[in-house]
Amino acid sequence: MHALRHVHKLLIAGGTLVDLHPVTEGRVECNGQVLGTLEEPNWITEVLPNAERRLRDAIRDRLYVLEDEIEYDLLQHYDTAQDLVDAHRDVVEGVPALLERIRVAKSPLVTREHYVGRRLRAI
Repeated sequence: MHALRHVHKLLIAGGTLVDLHPVTEGRVECNGQVLGTLEEPNWITEVLPNAERRLRDAIRDRLYVLEDEIEYDLLQHYDTAQDLVDAHRDVVEGVPALLERIRVAKSPLVTREHYVGRRLRAI
């Protein structure tokens, strides 16, 4: 059983579920210039499509009705290159060229991910 079906059993009829997740990989930016992408191939090719498919299935199966949806960019600011590297070590350490661009960039650095937020009502 996937999570949306499990949560549906926990909600009262008419209860609200908020679904919030990124829909793109993060980009690293400095002074408005893109330094590179925080690539997570498994997430972008498997996890995200599966989550979106499960949501469509739950709506199709009339577990939920979509009441509202918003999209926005989530920006995270880092005072130093090391702060950014520490926060995303698992991704950047495997990409030496990106790691070098981050280390020589002038602060502040920003990561940007595009998010979707959905409000669903349990039926």
